[in-house]
Amino acid sequence: MIDFRYHLVSLVSVFLALAVGIVLGAGPLKEPIGESLQSQVDSLRADRDDLRAKIEAANGNIDKQNDFVTSAAPELIGDTLKGKDVSIISAPQADSEQVEEITNRIKEAGGTIGGDVSFVDNTLSLADSTAFLQTLRDLVPSLPKDDSTAMRSALVIALTGNASMLEKGKDRDAAEKKSSALFDAFVDAGRLRTDTDHKPTPLFVVIDDQNSTLADDTKPSPAATDDKATRTLITDFINSLTSESTSVVVAGDAGSAQNGLVSVLRTEKSRASTVDGLGLGAGAVITVRALAAGEAGTHGHYGFSDDAEEIMPGKD
Repeated sequence: MIDFRYHLVSLVSVFLALAVGIVLGAGPLKEPIGESLQSQVDSLRADRDDLRAKIEAANGNIDKQNDFVTSAAPELIGDTLKGKDVSIISAPQADSEQVEEITNRIKEAGGTIGGDVSFVDNTLSLADSTAFLQTLRDLVPSLPKDDSTAMRSALVIALTGNASMLEKGKDRDAAEKKSSALFDAFVDAGRLRTDTDHKPTPLFVVIDDQNSTLADDTKPSPAATDDKATRTLITDFINSLTSESTSVVVAGDAGSAQNGLVSVLRTEKSRASTVDGLGLGAGAVITVRALAAGEAGTHGHYGFSDDAEEIMPGKD
């Protein structure tokens, strides 16, 4: 049985150990402990200063590259898109300033904005889509039987005017003639936002959401009744668009290259070209060059991240 004597001995032992620790810490062990802690602090400070210097140097190099590409923009883009019609597709949360900068660079390169559309969260969603899908099938009865594929195909036909995903013949010809009607159907249903008239184009720039985290979204979209992930719906659309177009460039900021659509497309080795670095002046310039390179048959991944091939796509 534990009695008062046991508790007393335990308390005396605790205080004795504490006293010994204080004596040793203030006496023979004071200097070794202090020197060890000070050494660790000095080492951490040195590492911090070294990392800070490296970050400043890296930022300085990026700023220099950015300033060079921006100042050389007229020579770099020249008339690379002269006489070409380009459509811009913006993700729901795309940065409006980035969209505007790319628009201006396309015009500086001699291109014309044939279409300027923005996706919304339910652009490709199958949730509450029964009536909408019926509208699309009434316009183009030969759309694929799978609902997700049918919606994606209808949007691609609307944007490009091409329907090579359908069997060659009268059905394909009829579908291509319905391009404008399909486009209006998406707009009227609130699945696309636009301030421009419908005009199919062969060249496309897709601008990802600002600080996109699509690469981390591995849960199935609640809007996808076939249990496809949101990123799969989008990448399937990008690949389908690429099949019907001359050149497709997907552009995003640094976040997109790490966790967004640009990262996903690079990992999945999509046929679309990608550009990171939007938000830097050079990003829009690189996007224009990548678009022109794609038309010439050169596709790749360009920008500032480690998995980009080079800062500027080369000419053929």
